[in-house]
Amino acid sequence: MNDISEIIKDLMSLSVTKNIMISTAESCTAGLISKYLTDISGASKFYASSVIAYSDKSKSDLLGVSKESLSIHGAVSENVVIAMTEGLLQLTNSTVVVAVSGIMGPKSDISSKKVGEVWFCWKHKDKTKTLNVFLSGSRLSNREETAKIAILGLYDFIKEI
Repeated sequence: MNDISEIIKDLMSLSVTKNIMISTAESCTAGLISKYLTDISGASKFYASSVIAYSDKSKSDLLGVSKESLSIHGAVSENVVIAMTEGLLQLTNSTVVVAVSGIMGPKSDISSKKVGEVWFCWKHKDKTKTLNVFLSGSRLSNREETAKIAILGLYDFIKEI
């Protein structure tokens, strides 16, 4: 995964320097982001927790995403990933959180969303950044690419706060 371990070492150093704890809310990656973040020794210095909210019900029950938002916008939407990060900030003592929701393939779900569409949200109490991407790989490569984008995005986001 393109030296993701080096990026994570840099992310850990930056987070520790800035006294930042990170948590993740993962849907389409089902824990892959947290797996990569905790592959490094000392991860507990900067990484606190993960909520895997794969189903709409878990997004609502665990992270407080409104059923109305899920119904109107769909799970793969900017509104939902923002709500996921807001819920995660309330649930944890983390200072920076990231949420991802997407369709990894090879087939789409019952929504009108296309395979490979992913929404990201990085959030700090004073700042929010979202990103929408379309991936074209296999299910596995889409999950890996989503995790990498989330981690690179964390590094860039934390540099800016």
